[in-house]
Amino acid sequence: MGAILRKITKLILKVVGGLAGVIVFLLVIYAIFNTPFAAKYKKPSDVEMHGYLDYLDTHVSDPLQFVGEKFDRYDVVLVGEMHRRKQDVEFVKTLIPYLYSQKGVTVIGWEFGASDFQSEVDSLVNAPEFDEKKAIELMRRSFWEWDFQQYLDIYRIVWELNKTIPPQKEKIRFLQLGSDFNERKLRSPDPAVSREEAQRYFYDRKMADIIEREVLLKGKKALWYSGLHHALTRYRQPGVFFKHADLRGGNVLYDKYPSRVCLVTLHQPVLGRLALWGELFPLLRPFCWKLNYPWGGVIDKVYERRRHPFAFDTLDSPFGELEDNYSYYSLDRWGALKLKDFCDGYVVLCSFEEAEPVNPIRDWVTSPAELEEVKDRMSPEHAAEFHDIPVFLDSLERDIPQTIRWAHDVDKAGY
Repeated sequence: MGAILRKITKLILKVVGGLAGVIVFLLVIYAIFNTPFAAKYKKPSDVEMHGYLDYLDTHVSDPLQFVGEKFDRYDVVLVGEMHRRKQDVEFVKTLIPYLYSQKGVTVIGWEFGASDFQSEVDSLVNAPEFDEKKAIELMRRSFWEWDFQQYLDIYRIVWELNKTIPPQKEKIRFLQLGSDFNERKLRSPDPAVSREEAQRYFYDRKMADIIEREVLLKGKKALWYSGLHHALTRYRQPGVFFKHADLRGGNVLYDKYPSRVCLVTLHQPVLGRLALWGELFPLLRPFCWKLNYPWGGVIDKVYERRRHPFAFDTLDSPFGELEDNYSYYSLDRWGALKLKDFCDGYVVLCSFEEAEPVNPIRDWVTSPAELEEVKDRMSPEHAAEFHDIPVFLDSLERDIPQTIRWAHDVDKAGY
C-alpha cells in the first residue's frame, strides 16, 4: 500500500512540476513577445518634418478652432487628459465659452464631480450669485483629494456663462459623470459592502449612460472632459495575456454611436510596456513605471520647431501614420500601433518641460467639521494619519506637483 501511495505522490508531483514548467515557459514567451526590440524614438528626416509642418500650416491647427470644428460632424467630443496639468485645464476653461458662442454646445460633462450631487450642481451654476464655498464642498464630497483650483474654476466659468444667457435661451448643463469616493466602504471588511461600493464607484458605464440619456437621445451636443483612459473610444485599453481591460466610458458610447462621437487626446507622456508588470506586481513599480515620449517622439520634435500650441486630425494627416511599438498602449500587438487607430484628433499645448502643476484650493478644508466629514469617507487607518487640518492639507499639497515632476523626468535616452 505504501509503495502505491509513493507512486501516486511521485506522479502528482511530476504532473504539478510539468504544469508549473509550462506556465513559466508561457510567461517567458509572453514577456518576450511584449519586449520592445525596436527603437523607441524616431528622428524625422527633413522631408518628413517639412510634411508635418506643411500640414499644420495648411489645415486648421489652432486648438480651440480645431475642437470646435469637430462639432460640425460629431455630437460628443471627448477630450482626454493626463490630470493635474495647468495648461490642460486652462485650455478646457477657455474652450467652454468658445464652444457655446461658436458652436452652440450647451452640455459640458466631466469626470471630476459625482452624479450623486447633480441637482446641487444644477442649482449652483444657475444661482443669482456664485457660491464658491458650495462649489468647494461639492468637489470635496466627490473626492477629498481633488483640491485643485483650476478645476474649481470651471464651476465659475459655467456659472458666469449662464449668467449672460437670456432666460428664453437654453443655459449650459454641467453634467457630473463620476461617483463620490468612499474609501471606508470600498475597503470594508464586509465583502458585500466592499463589492457594492466597488460596483458603484467604477463608473465608466455610468458616464456613457448619462451622456446617452442627457445628450444623444435629446439631440444635443456635449463636450466630455475626463482622464484619457475613461475617454478611449475605438481603441481598447490593454489588459493581461491578450485580454482587453473592461470597457471604458468612451468605448461604451462609441460601440453604440460610432458616427456621433470622437476622441481628442491632449498630448501626454506614455508608460512603457513594462508598466503592465508594475500593475500586476506593485513591488516592481519603481522599476517599471517610467514615462516616455509618445509616438516615436516625433510630435515633440515638431513642437520644438513651432514652439506654440497646435492640433491635428489623425485620420487624414501624416501624423496618423506615427507608430508606437514600445508603450503600454502597444501591448499584445503583432505590429506597431498607429496613432490613427488610437484617437481622432490630437492637441499639443506645451512641451513636457513647460508643463505646470495645478494649484491647491486655499479654502479646501476650513473647519474641524469639514475635516471630520472627509475622514468619515476614509478607511480608519487612513483617517488616523490626519489629526488636524494643517497635516491633511500639507499631505495634499505635497502630492500636487508629483505628476509634473514625473512627466519632466520623461526618458530621453535615444531621443
